[in-house]
Amino acid sequence: ILYVLSQHTSCFCSRYVTTCALAPNLPLLASGSMDKTVNIWQLNHSTCLKEHRVESRSESQIEDWSEDEVTIWLSAEGLADLIHIFKVNNIDGKELLNLTKDSLANDLKIESLGLRNRFLRKIEELKIRLESPSFSIPDEFLCPITRERMRDPVIASDGYSYERMAIENWISKKKRSSPMTNLPLQSLMLTPNRTLKMAINRWFETQEKCNKTM
Repeated sequence: ILYVLSQHTSCFCSRYVTTCALAPNLPLLASGSMDKTVNIWQLNHSTCLKEHRVESRSESQIEDWSEDEVTIWLSAEGLADLIHIFKVNNIDGKELLNLTKDSLANDLKIESLGLRNRFLRKIEELKIRLESPSFSIPDEFLCPITRERMRDPVIASDGYSYERMAIENWISKKKRSSPMTNLPLQSLMLTPNRTLKMAINRWFETQEKCNKTM
């Protein structure tokens, strides 16, 4: 954090909205929260450029990704453990989309079942977006911390839902404030949000069925 502006006021209304804004030409991010605080962050410039290079490309061009772009995608999806294996086997975008359960185990010799399953889930979501350019996951199905699809959503004492592992990791680092409001959490108890979990699963099942009929 470079600077903190506290007790800011709004000229529009008395309510405070959690938001963020990127500087157009500088690696800076401003984040505002409901505790009337604005934080000014300095981003890692080289990392920002690499991530932007992948995100800015059309998803219909994934098969044209270079090996380096595949590496960046693996890192962004939390699959850094696969980077060395993929580099050794020269996996580019085209090879990425053709990987299967058998090729992961037999050809790439990835022994961890959990790691193979995590990769297959990520590649499945990638293929869905590839087949449906207009496909967009509803924001309420994404964890506010990781900005990824929630698979085990829980409700925290701030009233917001998070991916269980993400909020537990947040709390374990002694961050006793809400990721959304930056206000202190009144309780560390997490309640499973089964209704949201069912809604997310139904929505993804519907998307997959629609894609198969296209």
